[in-house]
Amino acid sequence: MIAAICRPIAFAAAAAWLCSAAFAAERVAPESPTPWQVDKPPFAAKRANEAFSGFACGTSGMCVLAVDEGRQGAFMRIKGERLVYVGEPFEFSGVEKELDAEAAAVDGYFYVAGSHAAKRETCCDNSDSRRVYRLTADESGHIGTMAQSERLWEAMRSLPELAPYAVPGDCRCDRAPGRNRIDIEGMAAANGRLFFALRGPNVEGNAYVVSVDARALFEGGDLRPSLATVRLGAHKGFRDLAIADGVALALVGPSGAESSADYSIVELHGLTTGMTAPPKELATLDLQDAPLGKKGSLIKPEAIAVLELSPRRYRLLVLSDGGDDGAPLVFNIPRKP
Repeated sequence: MIAAICRPIAFAAAAAWLCSAAFAAERVAPESPTPWQVDKPPFAAKRANEAFSGFACGTSGMCVLAVDEGRQGAFMRIKGERLVYVGEPFEFSGVEKELDAEAAAVDGYFYVAGSHAAKRETCCDNSDSRRVYRLTADESGHIGTMAQSERLWEAMRSLPELAPYAVPGDCRCDRAPGRNRIDIEGMAAANGRLFFALRGPNVEGNAYVVSVDARALFEGGDLRPSLATVRLGAHKGFRDLAIADGVALALVGPSGAESSADYSIVELHGLTTGMTAPPKELATLDLQDAPLGKKGSLIKPEAIAVLELSPRRYRLLVLSDGGDDGAPLVFNIPRKP
């Protein structure tokens, strides 16, 4: 069962809302088990080409790609059933070692967010990851402007529900909060705000989406942070977020490496407008015949992009961590009444 509570920080807790899904999600296999072709891998490090973690496309057809290895990103275009790189990789300014880029969004600007997380295997601190970038680029993929902000970290610390988990890493992998610290994995833009979907923490089955004013994040002023609490169940967290037809679509998966939870697509009605409506789990991604990743392991879906939508379905492109060049697969996800 999935339930959701949305509480803007300016509202009283009494204004929170609660709702639940009323149907079981079906399993949906990809259109084809053969991934789309990805032209001209631009990253010199093979690990980066296996670490696609964020992807978002604008109305111009230009897409921004985030990878969770190193400190580079890239632009791409969708051409038929293949992905084509535009220009060469670009480097994020100010990052000393690794941004751990996990999320991307577009609203005229291109955005890429670091995970804001400690190192997953060691829990050591990674201050480089606590950055969000706003970019402009021309049609050839050349960067025009690049602004960065580190204000989101403090905004999350200002939210009482998240404050205990927005703490630096300490290299001990303790459980208080330890691996359950803040971990951004998805991002979307709508109505002048940026929405950050968290893989962690999961607190008693609850996951979180933080939103802030997009312009204020980079240009100063009141961020007006708000928090949506979504009951996904134990050991589940957000892996990506997209906006389609005014509705937020979430990719949901395991909140931790030790979890065996499925990956699923969930509608979050009302997330971008504050109007409450029951979220709906639409489908579970059937990866049984999907290509295997490195060392024969299962791929891990990390990013979604809406290719087409109709009253009956969403046609989604899903990119995965662990697969060669993101192992792009297409899923037809049924829309529920």
